[in-house]
Amino acid sequence: MRIKLLAAIASFLVASISMSSCLGGDDTIEYSPNAIVMAFELDTIHGVSYVFTIDQLNGHIYNQDSLPVGSDTIIDNILITNLSIAGFATVRNSTDTADSLFSITDSLNLVGTMQTPLLFKVWAPDLVVTKEYKLEVRVHQQHGDSLNWGSDAWATNFAPTITGKQKSVILHDQIFVYGANSPVYYSSVTNGKTWSQATVSGLPTTEITSLVNFQGALYATVQGSTTAYTSTDGINWTDAALGNGISTFIAPMSNIITAIKTVEETDNSGASQTVERFCNTDGTTWTVGAIVPETFPRNNISAAVYNTRIGVENVMVVGNIINPTEADTTTIAWAYMEGQQWAAMSTESMYNCPRFEDPSIIFYGDAFYIFGKEFTSFYKSETGIIWKEEKSMFMLPEEIVGQASDYSMVVGPNNHIWIMRSTPNAVWRGHLNRLSFKVQ
Repeated sequence: MRIKLLAAIASFLVASISMSSCLGGDDTIEYSPNAIVMAFELDTIHGVSYVFTIDQLNGHIYNQDSLPVGSDTIIDNILITNLSIAGFATVRNSTDTADSLFSITDSLNLVGTMQTPLLFKVWAPDLVVTKEYKLEVRVHQQHGDSLNWGSDAWATNFAPTITGKQKSVILHDQIFVYGANSPVYYSSVTNGKTWSQATVSGLPTTEITSLVNFQGALYATVQGSTTAYTSTDGINWTDAALGNGISTFIAPMSNIITAIKTVEETDNSGASQTVERFCNTDGTTWTVGAIVPETFPRNNISAAVYNTRIGVENVMVVGNIINPTEADTTTIAWAYMEGQQWAAMSTESMYNCPRFEDPSIIFYGDAFYIFGKEFTSFYKSETGIIWKEEKSMFMLPEEIVGQASDYSMVVGPNNHIWIMRSTPNAVWRGHLNRLSFKVQ
């Protein structure tokens, strides 16, 4: 129950005088000047006890970990279960015209305190010292697991000469986008709205078949050539001096690039044969591995490089195989198991990922996601084996769903997903809401 401040002070004085009388008229009692909040706690919200920070210097009480979306229907009538103070407190909200005594048994409406904090004044037992606090209960305004693309394309007509297949990569905090017979277009990962173009030097003008960033330099292969090219600025390219026979780069890791290389070998009869093998390079020399299975993707390879929960660097890739048949109805991810060998993450299950044309894979928010140039939906997997279609929250931009286009995709260091589409020529930027929350 709340009563007016004057009545509260009077009650406190009566209690003090009564105590003095019991102790005798000659005894002097000095009351504490302590007017600070020593502990604060709200009732549970969705079964969770949220921790509140007490900023004594600025008189600010707040929850650093914001409450979930929809919590307003709980905090509109909630109890403060712990307000540890030496004296008593008065409270004033935005509709009150005067302070009222706070009682621990009173429920409060804390909706909107992010905009207009609830004001507490703590009175020390000496009734002289006071300290004011602002109570702010923070509530997320967005669903944490929702993929937010904004209301429209991030940029339009960003690369007008790129109308077909394209490749993109991040180098030195710049996004570079390449197309056949086209200048390279680039923009900062902190911008993405303003794009510049430059004439590429030293790189054939045919389609780029693979493109990776390895230790601060780009490495690429192009259609119709078995030579690898490299660049440190994304514009000027030279022969990477890695020899011939390079079919495609697969993925860059911390100390090697994984690739497919065509090598000449001699069989048991002494005859010469051409074999495709998995290979690794540190940028100088090659290490040759196992023969590449026919079912391993060779075209439009997309790779997700990630660390496992125990810190082991792994790679997961998808792409298109050379000669698909009507029986090829799924997109199968391949994993570079602990840097030792490639293995197909396939299973006889109804939870396969459907076959996408030019699929892309990302490791994002502790899960894998795949989509393709059809732009229908994302498929999600925790391990790369069991895949389920995302039907809410983690969605592609509504404006381009079902609108097929050649495209490229990168994930920036700030957790933004960048999708560059050829037709219509536009850039989309999205992020998972909870990855931008200060407290996950």
